[in-house]
This record gives sequence, structure tokens and C-alpha cells, in this order.
Amino acid sequence: MNTHHQASAIPPLPVSYGTPHLVCLVKNIHWVYVFWELTEEQLQQAVSDLGGDNTYRKVLRVWKGQSPQRQIVYDVTIESMLGAQYLYLPDPGNYYQMEILLIGANRTVSLLASNFIITPFGQVSDEEDLQWASIDQLYRQYESAMRQTYMASPQLWHISSPIQKPPPPAQELNLSLDTEVIIYGKATPGALVYVQGEPVTINHDGSFTLRYALSEGCSVFPIKAVSRDGSQVRSVVTLVTRETY
Repeated sequence: MNTHHQASAIPPLPVSYGTPHLVCLVKNIHWVYVFWELTEEQLQQAVSDLGGDNTYRKVLRVWKGQSPQRQIVYDVTIESMLGAQYLYLPDPGNYYQMEILLIGANRTVSLLASNFIITPFGQVSDEEDLQWASIDQLYRQYESAMRQTYMASPQLWHISSPIQKPPPPAQELNLSLDTEVIIYGKATPGALVYVQGEPVTINHDGSFTLRYALSEGCSVFPIKAVSRDGSQVRSVVTLVTRETY
């Protein structure tokens, strides 16, 4: 078998996919991994919104909290249209969101907003009422399970050796698996929200929740929020990968 020929027949992975997205993944209590892709059409439209201001700079902004209490943590200047990097988050156990902005001399245009993430708390849990099994309880459970695996005549238990139960007949072993993904978020109350191009129902506070059956491989969930008057648009893209071995 010519393995070299087979390997060379596999096309290489594309450098970019032409789909704008900004995705944030939690690594630990202080670090997240973000990756993004911008398109030339998106950049040209943003420059036009700036009034043709070519002195702009692209920044990756880190937000902490949720509206209306959210605050800017810091900005990172970025140059490439396609990139990825780790970001440090100072306060564990908080909501964070990333946003790519085009900052001009007189105004700022939002290009992409990431998914919301919550970092782990990084401290001992405050819950003190949880009941854990003691060593004695575990031993009694084990002893009871062992007794059920033997049987002997009630009249002769004191002189007979325990007779082990015959093993149960072998049964055909079956295993099936399916996977679901839950997408939830929150938009400004009254906004229109679309997932994969389909409108979704949002609650009075702007929150929404959807469940999807997750197929094998990579699933892309573009999510867009449009203000009621249509003057503002925010978009994020969530990538979910299912790999079953």
C-alpha cells in the first residue's frame, strides 16, 4: 500500500474560512484562549463607518461583568485579520467577554463580540452542608454487597462453607450515545436574536436558551442580535466539536 500517495491526496486545512468569528475558551482561573477571523469586507465597512479615517487601530478589548455593570479590563492592540492568543484575567469567578473594535480619532466601531465565559472561582467552596460518606458507611456498603454474593442453607450456616452463587448468564452488551448542546445568552430586551439564521424567542429580560442535537464533527452556530430599529447589529460565532472514539 502506497501510504505516501494516500497522505499526499488529503487536501491541506485552509488558513481561513471566510466566516467572521471571535471565540473565547477558558483555560484556568486566570487565563483564556481567544481566536478570531475578520474579513476584508467587514473591515472596509467599519472604516466607512469611521468616515474613512485611516488612522484607526484594531484592539481586542476585555470586558468584565455584564451590562449595565460591565467594565473595561484592558485593550490589546492587534494587527492581523486572523489570529489567536492567551489573555490574562485578573479576577477569578467573573463573567468576561472579548470584543474586537476599530478605534478612530473621533469614534469607535465594534467588529466582533465573543461568547460570554465564566472563569472558575479558584477558592474553597462556601458550601458547608454537603454530606460525604464516612469510612464506616462505605465499609458497611461493601460488606452488604459481599454477603449478597454467597448463599448457604440457613440450618447449616454454622458448619457449612458458603456456596458461591453461579454467575448470571452472559448478556449481550449494548451501548449507545447521543450528545446535545445547550446555547444560552442574553441580548438587550426587545432586540431580535437569530441563531443559524433562524429567529429565536427571547424572554422579557433578553435571555434565551436553545438545545440542539450535536452531530459528529464541527458544528458552527452563528448568533446575531439586531436592535429593534435595525440600526445596530452584534454577531458572534460559536464552534462546537464532537469527537466520539
